[in-house]
Amino acid sequence: MTALLDVTDLSKAQALEDVSFTVERGEIVCVVGPPGSGKSTLIECLSGGTEPDSGSVEILGRTVGPGDPFPPGVAVSLREESLPDRMKVSEGISLFSRLYGTRGLPSRLIDLLDLEPLLPKRFKALTEGQRRRAMIALALAGNPELVLLDQPTTGLKPGSRQRIEQTISELRDGYGGVCVTLDDLSQAENLADRVVLLRRGRVLAEGSPARLIRLLGSVFVLRVPSHMKVGRPSDVRVLPYASSTYLYGSRPALEAAIQELSPMSGDRIWSIRPPTLRDAYLTLAAVPEPAALESGR
Repeated sequence: MTALLDVTDLSKAQALEDVSFTVERGEIVCVVGPPGSGKSTLIECLSGGTEPDSGSVEILGRTVGPGDPFPPGVAVSLREESLPDRMKVSEGISLFSRLYGTRGLPSRLIDLLDLEPLLPKRFKALTEGQRRRAMIALALAGNPELVLLDQPTTGLKPGSRQRIEQTISELRDGYGGVCVTLDDLSQAENLADRVVLLRRGRVLAEGSPARLIRLLGSVFVLRVPSHMKVGRPSDVRVLPYASSTYLYGSRPALEAAIQELSPMSGDRIWSIRPPTLRDAYLTLAAVPEPAALESGR
């Protein structure tokens, strides 16, 4: 079966280096990394807004090159896009429906994104979350096979974020496939069928969230404030990050570490937990040669 999106060795100076991945029909692929990892540049290259220096992009079975018309059946929603301030949301929906030759938005989509109260409003009156929801709806007005979303929930309040997350989940069934860039690894763990981890413009690893977590092995996690001095026993991996230190090891090894910390922590209650996708990213990012990591489902 031909992939809906096939990206091969895509590079852009100071942003992307040999990025390769696919989006298959019926799946959500989340491209995740911290700010500056190349996520927005990637979406701009895929949508034709930026020309890559090298590599190839195949969309819906067609190779898309510089100057080629964007294939029909693809929807793109960029983080900063909008419509004229004085245009009403209902007018935007009508405009995009005419452009796509459709009869408007399905009622299910209107309900998911809670658009009904927004229809009479002008774009200049929308909050950031409302604008983002409206623009995603407009992108979906053409019943696309492939949906490209650039950081659709970054900086949003919980209500708008939850509605957009639910909509993305629904796209798996109602449309062909979704490629979405995210900053939040916990969000990607919940949404994605497959995750592409980006670091400094390169693919660090790729696979299902469960598979990427399994790369850590049979470990548990203990998070310690960075001001507490932690020893480095041979059976525990110690990884400083931001204001915390993360310890990875067996439960008995971490329980022993807690005993070591107890004199410094007073009545603090420690929690040992299973690893998450965020732990997988932090650990893999510390590997000197990310290109040597295997990728796959």
